[in-house]
Amino acid sequence: MSGIDLSSNRLTGEIPVELGMMSNIPALNLSHNHLIGRIPNTFSNLRKIESLDLSFNRLNGSIPVGLLELNSLAVFSVAYNNLSGAVPDFKAQCGTFNKSSYEGNHFLCGYPLDNKCGMSP
Repeated sequence: MSGIDLSSNRLTGEIPVELGMMSNIPALNLSHNHLIGRIPNTFSNLRKIESLDLSFNRLNGSIPVGLLELNSLAVFSVAYNNLSGAVPDFKAQCGTFNKSSYEGNHFLCGYPLDNKCGMSP
């Protein structure tokens, strides 16, 4: 399997936590939908994922720190959601993502974004 692409399908509701149980999937694209809620913590189980695109939805909350453990992740985007808090530490795979991975989330802060944590956006 090369991955699951459910982008631009007008999906609504929260991301099912069960998607995080597909530990062997290399790519998951849920971009350009109407998804709400938080990014499931179960996504830290996606051990073989190389590409994760959650951009252009209405997701909120913080980015799960468990995503730091996804060593194969090469492409990552949560751009244009309603996420808040600090972006994951700029280490491991997260150190390879630039601000375009996070842009459009006015309440996210920390490097590589211009919005420093502890300051108003």
